[in-house]
Amino acid sequence: MKEARSFKKELIYSFLTIAFFSIAFLGVFQIYQLSSLVNENQKSQSKTTKFLADYISNYVSEHKKVIQTEALNAGRLFKEGDMQAIQSQLKDIKTNYPGFVNMYVGDTRGQSLVFYPEVYTDGAKRGNLNFSDRSYYKELLKTKKTVVSPVFHGRGGTDMLLVTIVSPLLDEKEEMIGYVLGALDLNALGEHIQRRNFGEEGYTVVIDQEKNVIVHPRFDPRRELVNLSKSEIAGYIDSNKADRGSRFFNLKDPSENIYITYEKVSPLNWTVWVAKPTDVITKTYKNAIMTILVFLLLTAFVMVGVSLVLTNRLEKSIHRLLDYIKDYTKGVKEKDSKPQKIQGPKEMKELFYYFNNMIDEVEKNKRGLMKLNRELEARVQERTGILEKKNSELKAVNKLITSVSTDKDLAHFIQYCLQEIEQFMDYSIHVCFNDLAVTNRRIFTNQNLMHYLNSHMVGEQQYMEPIQIEKNNRGFLVVDLSGRQSITVSDQEFLRTFAGSLAVMLQNKFLFEETRNKHAVLKAVLESMSEGLMLLNNQKEVEYVNEFFLNVVSLEDSGKQGDEVGVGEKVLANFDDVFNRLLLLFDVDKEDLTAFFADDIGELKLEYKQSSKKSKYYLLHNFSVMLDEEEIGEGLVLRDITKEEEIDLLKNNLISLTSHEFKTPITTIKGGVETLLRSEVEWDPEFKQEILEGVHEDIERIEHLVNDWLDISKIDSGTMYVERNTIRADHIIELSMELIPEQLTEDAILTFDNRLREGFTFFADKMRVQQVLINLITNALRYNDSSPKTIVITLDREEGYTTISVADNGIGISDDQLEKIFNRFYQVDVTATRRTGGTGLGLAICTGIMEAHEGKIKVQSNPGNGSVFTLYFPEKEGEE
Repeated sequence: MKEARSFKKELIYSFLTIAFFSIAFLGVFQIYQLSSLVNENQKSQSKTTKFLADYISNYVSEHKKVIQTEALNAGRLFKEGDMQAIQSQLKDIKTNYPGFVNMYVGDTRGQSLVFYPEVYTDGAKRGNLNFSDRSYYKELLKTKKTVVSPVFHGRGGTDMLLVTIVSPLLDEKEEMIGYVLGALDLNALGEHIQRRNFGEEGYTVVIDQEKNVIVHPRFDPRRELVNLSKSEIAGYIDSNKADRGSRFFNLKDPSENIYITYEKVSPLNWTVWVAKPTDVITKTYKNAIMTILVFLLLTAFVMVGVSLVLTNRLEKSIHRLLDYIKDYTKGVKEKDSKPQKIQGPKEMKELFYYFNNMIDEVEKNKRGLMKLNRELEARVQERTGILEKKNSELKAVNKLITSVSTDKDLAHFIQYCLQEIEQFMDYSIHVCFNDLAVTNRRIFTNQNLMHYLNSHMVGEQQYMEPIQIEKNNRGFLVVDLSGRQSITVSDQEFLRTFAGSLAVMLQNKFLFEETRNKHAVLKAVLESMSEGLMLLNNQKEVEYVNEFFLNVVSLEDSGKQGDEVGVGEKVLANFDDVFNRLLLLFDVDKEDLTAFFADDIGELKLEYKQSSKKSKYYLLHNFSVMLDEEEIGEGLVLRDITKEEEIDLLKNNLISLTSHEFKTPITTIKGGVETLLRSEVEWDPEFKQEILEGVHEDIERIEHLVNDWLDISKIDSGTMYVERNTIRADHIIELSMELIPEQLTEDAILTFDNRLREGFTFFADKMRVQQVLINLITNALRYNDSSPKTIVITLDREEGYTTISVADNGIGISDDQLEKIFNRFYQVDVTATRRTGGTGLGLAICTGIMEAHEGKIKVQSNPGNGSVFTLYFPEKEGEE
C-alpha cells in the first residue's frame, strides 16, 4: 500500500494547492491578453503584405505607363522614319527611369530598328534583335494592347532578372505599325523589398504569374530562375479564390513551421506573401508560461515556510502521542498510568484519553493470546502429519520436471502435467494460459478467460491460483468446486506449489523455444549472406559452409568431379578438399594458395574464366575463430568482386579515352597558334582566318567533351535537373534539324513526319530534348554510308506516351550490341568511331536525360538497313 503522508505534509499540500489554482487563474488571464497582442501582430503582418503588393503594382504600372506614353509619342516619328529622334526619346526615358535595362523600337515583324543603350552591362556592343518568336510579342500581335511578360533572365550580356513591357505603335486607323519594348530590371525591386524589416525572422516571397521567383530568401534570382509551381504555399493560394488571406503551414522541404499572409497583385497576376516562423509567434506564450511556472515555484517555497510555522504546535502534540505508543509497544509501560497532559487541540486530548482505554483492552487480550498459544502447540503435531503427506505430493510435482526439448507443443505439455497429478486430486482442474484452456482430457484454443469460466464451469464456486511467468505470459490454475465440495488448506498449498512449478517449467520451455528459434534465424542469416562463409575446426574439418560458398565451388565446369558436385558435405569434408577445389576452379598458383593459408598473404584474388561468358572475380579472406580468448578454428570469407573489377576497367577506359580525345584538339590548337606567332612570316588574312576557324572548332570540341563529362557526373550523382514546361513538339524538332552541322547534312535528306495535329504540345525540358534529338540525328548521319542518307523524324503517340522516333538507312547495329550501346564509353565500331571522333557517352547521356523526364529510350535495328531510336515522354494529365 502507498505510504500515508504526515499531518504536516497534508497541510502543506493543501496550502500549495490553493496557491496553484490562484496563480493558474491569473496565468489564464495573462495568456488571454497575450492572445490579443498576437492577433494585433498578425493584422500588422497582413497590412505589410498589402503595402508590398501595392508597391510592386505601382512600380510595374509606372514603368508600363512610360512605355505606353512612348508608344504614343514615337508613333508619328516611326511613321516618318525619324529614328534619330526616337533614339533620343529612349535615351531620355533611360535617364529618368534607370529601372529599364534595355529599350527597343521595331517593326511588325518583330525586328528591332532602334535600341538604347548601345552597349550591354558588361561593355559588349549591342545589336538589333528579333522578338517575333517571343511569347509576349505573339500576344501583342493578337491583342494589340500593352503586354507584361513573365519573369526571365536577361539574354545577351546581362544576368539580371527581367520582365518585358511591350506596347504597340498604332496609326490613325488603329492598325499596328511597330512596337516599343522595355526590359525592366526586377533585381532592384527585389533588393528594396528585402531591405524592409519584416519583424523577427520574417521574410517575403514574390512570384509572377507563372510561379517564377522574383524575391525569395533561399534563392538568388541572378543565378537561377526557380519555379514554385509545386510549392504547397503557391498551390494553396491558387486554389483560394480570395485576393488575400493567411494560414499556418507545416512544410517538409525545407522543414519549417510558418505563418503566412498573402496578397495577389492586380492586374499583374503576381503573388506576394510574408512569412514568419510559428516559433516567433508562439514565443510570447512560452515566455509567459515560463514566468508563471517560476512564480509558482517561488510561491511554493514561501508557502512551505509558512506552513511549517503554522503546523509546528500541532505536530508537537502528535509526536507526544506517538512517543507514548512506542513506549508501550517496547514494554516500558508495565501497569496502568495516566498519560501526561499535553498542549494542543481538544481533539488531541480526547485521543489521548481513548488510547489509554485501548491499552487496557490490549492487556486483557494478551492473556487470551497466551492461552491460544498453548493450543497451537498441540496443533503442530497434527501439522507434522500433514507435511508428510505434502512431501509425497512434492515428489509427484518433481516428476513433472521433464526435458524442455520435448516435441510436445504448449497445450499438450500442460495437459501432460495435469495428467501426472490426477491421482492426488479429486477436483476438476483447468489451466487457462494466454488464449488456451486445458484440462486433463480436452484442449480449447482462442479462449477468453471470462468467457471460458462462464461457459465451462459447473460448480457455483471456483478456486484460482495465478501462473505468472512474465508481463505478457500469465494464466490461472482454476479448480471447479461442484455441489458442497470445498478445498482444504493442504490442497490449496499443493495447488499453489504446482502452479509455481508449472510456471517454472513453462518458462524453461519458452526459453528453449526462443534459443532454438534464434539458432534457426542465425542459420538463415548465414545462408542469406551475399558473401561465402566456411568454418574449419582445429582438426581442419569443415564445420559449416553456407549456400553462397557452395554455389561458387559448384560452378559449371565442376562436372569433372562427377555426381558429388553440389553436395557440400561430401565434396568439402576437410581442408584438403577445399584446397583442391579452389585449385581446380580458379586461375590461381598453388604457391600463392599455400602462402594464403599459411597467413603469409592477407587476401587472395581468384579469377574464374568461363568458356562463353566474361570472367568472374572473387576475393578470399581468412580469419581466426575465437571463443573465450581461445582459438577454436579458422574461417574463410569469399566475396564476389566482379563488379569492382568492371569499375576498374571502366576507369582505365576513361583515362585512355580522355587522353586521346583531349590530346588531338590541343595538339591542333597548339600548332595553329605557333604558326600565327611566327614573326618572320607574313600570313594572308584568308590563311589566318582558316587557322582561327580550326582553333575555334577544336575549342568547341573540347567544350563539348567537358559538357559530356558534366552531364555524366550529374547523372551519376542523381542531380540531373530538367525544367519541364509545355513546349511545341513540331518547333523543337524543326529547330533541332536546323542545328545539325552543314558538313553532316551534305548528301542527306531530313524529313519530319508529324502524325499529330499542328501545334501539338507536351511537357518536357526544351533544351534537354533538343540535346537528345541532335545527338540521335548526328549519330544517324555519321554512321551512314548510304547515298543519299535518309533520316525520318516521326512525332506520334503510343499508350500514354508522346513519342519521337529517329529512323535512318545507315549501317545498323547487330543484336549482340543493342544492349551495350547505352553503356558509357561503348562504341559500336571502333574503326568508324575513330574516323568520326566521339567519346561513347552520347547515348548514355540521352538515357540519363530521358530517365530524368521519367521516360525511356528504345532502339530497333537491322544490320545493313538502318536503325530506329524512339523517345518516350510520359503524357501529363490534361496534355494535348
